[in-house]
Amino acid sequence: MTTIRCARTYDAAAIAALCDELGYPATRQQVVARLAAIENAAAKVFVAENASGEVIAWLHAGICAQLTGDDEAEILGLVVAANARSSGIGRALVECAAAWAREHGCTRLRVRSRAERERTHRFYEREGFELIRTQRMFARRIG
Repeated sequence: MTTIRCARTYDAAAIAALCDELGYPATRQQVVARLAAIENAAAKVFVAENASGEVIAWLHAGICAQLTGDDEAEILGLVVAANARSSGIGRALVECAAAWAREHGCTRLRVRSRAERERTHRFYEREGFELIRTQRMFARRIG
């Protein structure tokens, strides 16, 4: 049995381990600080825990206010532990994020996914997401 709930500070070590699995290394301390910052933003982190209480997945969603259209929600990160994939946990987290977004007046949920994550793309397509554009992302260090 899997339970989905809002992330708490004490989940930080498990969330950090899953960040590593996703390819974005993080320490427990970094995750604690990031969770605190997210609490003050129009965003939410959901976790899935198994019957033993172990966090095996997380999803980070945020609301993007924009001048060019209505507010939209975006999945900013989603990872399910390798040994728990293809069991419906990702779907449940996406549905949880969609419900949260609707409660906040959003009519669309979007997600970005790296080009090489083809399995992930198929997952999102199965969940009703449509490819609406391809783009390049640029970054510049500012500090």
